[in-house]
Amino acid sequence: MYKSLLFASLAVTPLPLYALDTRQAPTEQLLKLGNELGASAGSSQWQQLWYSVREAGYLQAHATQVHFTVPATLLPELARQTLAQADQVHAVKQTRALYRRDFPDRIIGKRAEHAFRALCLLVDWRALPQDMSTTPKAYLRSASLLSIYPCD
Repeated sequence: MYKSLLFASLAVTPLPLYALDTRQAPTEQLLKLGNELGASAGSSQWQQLWYSVREAGYLQAHATQVHFTVPATLLPELARQTLAQADQVHAVKQTRALYRRDFPDRIIGKRAEHAFRALCLLVDWRALPQDMSTTPKAYLRSASLLSIYPCD
């Protein structure tokens, strides 16, 4: 009986925490969040990112696929710079944001003969409650660094 009361109360009680909707967040707020994440992301977040980069094949030169041409040892710093000083940020789906930074004097990657001079980094902010987006410090370690790749 107690279990059914508990489940019934959960069904009618609205949860106070909702994930940040990046589609409705102001660009300035997303840029600030990226800056804070770049400065405080933990090693497990970066490991998750580098795993996805390896799995996507961005570290191996392919004639027809996008791949990095900068040394892999430079990627962590370029990724941090992309979060900290993004030129642009765009909402992707409901809780994701794509951070983009131009590196005009550096070729970041290639696909065939096409050179890319920008870096794109995809972050999932679903662990950040909407009402905590102006004071996110406690939730930054829960943000997911999903992917990074050379882009236009």
